Amino acid sequence: MVWGLNYFYNSKYFKVKSIDIQGNTHYKDEEIKVLIPKVIGANIFEINKKKEEETIARGELYWVKEAELSKIFPDKVIIKLVERKPFLKIVYKDRYFLMDNEGVVLDKIEKEDLNEYKDLILVRNVVNYSVNIGEKIAKKNALSCVDIYKALDSQIKSMIKEARLEDNISGDIVFETYNGEEIIFGDSSEIVKKVEILKQLLKEETKYTIIDLRSPDSPVTKNSGGSIVSE
Repeated sequence: MVWGLNYFYNSKYFKVKSIDIQGNTHYKDEEIKVLIPKVIGANIFEINKKKEEETIARGELYWVKEAELSKIFPDKVIIKLVERKPFLKIVYKDRYFLMDNEGVVLDKIEKEDLNEYKDLILVRNVVNYSVNIGEKIAKKNALSCVDIYKALDSQIKSMIKEARLEDNISGDIVFETYNGEEIIFGDSSEIVKKVEILKQLLKEETKYTIIDLRSPDSPVTKNSGGSIVSE
């Protein structure tokens, strides 16, 4: 009996013959399979699920965020991929890049293709060098720009041209409108409160060149004639 079970265990019946890749839109199946070359022909019982998943997710296919391996007995493996999604656009000089919500640089964008990502906010001053694809950028305020932008209503969003990070200790977040006005948001604290104050100021048709919301209890509007503290 032992001999029979051992023979059956090691027979071709349990050798993996196919790998089904699911959820991949940026890569060909073969680009995934080449990362795990020992799976085909391996005994399905002996495949290290966690190891193969990590091999795929930590490879150089930067759009892949997670991989889940399932064993379909007796001889098939399914790999389900979770791909990263563009979260914002960043720029260095005349070079534009896509970044996801973990700060991973996904791809370079040609100028003529920028309109394809018009729903993503462009954030300037995130980097002062030309980044590499796959690099992870640790700039929390850059990601916070998106959180703030998403909290704005459609009317205010339509006014916003882009955002930037100020070169100061707190890395203040500033939004610039298509008319050249600036909304200094500061950091990502009290987003809801700041957005409501901004709505009120715009509803009152406040004339401004700058709205400073860094202290939401005492916001400041500035125009060419000077500063006005708004209650």
